[in-house]
Amino acid sequence: MQNNANNSLASAIREVFSYISKFKGQLFILKIEDSLLDNPAFPVLVRDIAELHNVGIKIIIVPGTRKSIDRQLAAYGLKSEFKDGIRLTSEDALPLVEQASLGAAQRILSHLTANGINGIQGNWVQARSTGVVNGVDYMRTGKIERIEKSIIEKLLQEGFIPILPPIGWNKLGHAYNISSTELATEFSHYFSVGKLFFIGEEDGLNSALDINQAAEILKKHKKLPFAQREYLENAIRACRYGVKRVHWLSGIAASILQEVFSSRGSGTMVYANEYWNLRPAAINDIPDMLRIMQSYVERKLLVSRSQEDIEAKLSDYVVYAVDSAIHACGALHAYENKCFEVAAIAVGANYRDAGIGEAVVNFLIEKAKKLKAKKLFLLTTQASDWFYTLGFKNGTINDLPKSKRETYNHSRNSKIMVIEV
Repeated sequence: MQNNANNSLASAIREVFSYISKFKGQLFILKIEDSLLDNPAFPVLVRDIAELHNVGIKIIIVPGTRKSIDRQLAAYGLKSEFKDGIRLTSEDALPLVEQASLGAAQRILSHLTANGINGIQGNWVQARSTGVVNGVDYMRTGKIERIEKSIIEKLLQEGFIPILPPIGWNKLGHAYNISSTELATEFSHYFSVGKLFFIGEEDGLNSALDINQAAEILKKHKKLPFAQREYLENAIRACRYGVKRVHWLSGIAASILQEVFSSRGSGTMVYANEYWNLRPAAINDIPDMLRIMQSYVERKLLVSRSQEDIEAKLSDYVVYAVDSAIHACGALHAYENKCFEVAAIAVGANYRDAGIGEAVVNFLIEKAKKLKAKKLFLLTTQASDWFYTLGFKNGTINDLPKSKRETYNHSRNSKIMVIEV
């Protein structure tokens, strides 16, 4: 048991190092809801953000300000009207909106400073009036017109974390209240963004959605709460701008470090490119494949294979890669008379409850079907119950092709299982 725990820990450490190498120098945009500012978990979140910055990830923060604005307006006896979730900002309310937004940004800045990080707050967003839309006057609520990219790039190069409250100014210096979610997303239009985060008090909808699935949710669920709809719409827009991953997670229950340094994060992810990737094995995958197989060999679940063994039949193997890290493998070996063997199924220690093994086996079954297989079999010592769930049934030695019967290891006494194809 101790050895398995060590293997699991080593696998997790390798994964973290691979992600540090991958993300170093990339830009992450973080929209952080101000509802988190008074939560006891907020200092932990900022500490984790500091750790991201310390390993070389560039960061821009956009504070959400709805709760701060509501509180500030209530203190002066003012209320806001909303249209489709958007605040209609009056002339009287605007100075209080500015004060609340700048205050939220300042609080984040103070927490960064406490963690030894140089944050900087500024007015680098140009905006214009939303105007009157469908008869509704949005007054001092505005739309983003331009972001001062060159200034922000220089600050990032000098090691600062820029903090941009959702206030924009026009060329005459008039301020407008703008959407923090739209502002965070709009950076994807100006910069090459590795990840965009929407961080609030609530978890998202699902573990992972491609943009087509996200669009389908928007289409089918017309009455989604405004925040959920806004996040999904902006996640899709960001992906179309070129962001590969948009994450929506709870800043209380989830860990941003887990979300960044593990392919199995704890929030919702919307992605533009293929995330789970089954592909043919390449020669430089072999060390990782041997590593994943090793614990199975030690438990006598798999027979031992050398690098040369795998290399000799490399075209038979597939790997399950997540963000270029190998987490599972399997093989489909061909025999005479269109018989095929499913073999070498192994999954990394941290991913055995994620359905990856099933995905590999099902992929190999489909591959056998495309090759016009007449018979598909496997040998197992301890995993028969699992293979039953995938449609395999008990077989006999007579179900094996002649060449496999001749090399069958009777001392190992593996159970023979077959499936109809």
